[in-house]
Amino acid sequence: MWILISALLSTIVIYLLIRLVQQGAGGIKQTSCQKIFSGFETHTIIVMDDEINSIETVVNTLVRVFRISEKQAINLTLRIHNEGIAIVWTGAINEAEQYLQNLRAVGLKCFLTKIIPKNF
Repeated sequence: MWILISALLSTIVIYLLIRLVQQGAGGIKQTSCQKIFSGFETHTIIVMDDEINSIETVVNTLVRVFRISEKQAINLTLRIHNEGIAIVWTGAINEAEQYLQNLRAVGLKCFLTKIIPKNF
């Protein structure tokens, strides 16, 4: 069962990364790309859309947990709402676990996945 869940999560992450590459830099500012993938990240947090949390709750949670601007949080929340899922953060495992705990405490549907280097 866990193998199936792991395979599904890996497929979702790959799909999201392909979508980001296909969209190019047109919809994403260059500075945010540098912030997302600087080369030192090992894990990523992905948030999924749900029918429980309001858009306002998600925006406020992202601002509070990640200390990002309200505009950035709105953009991420709209992506979660419109596409059903979005990568909201990448970084080291010890930070990721704390962020994940804070997101889940509010009731957001999210998960943590490891970034696999290209040369594995």
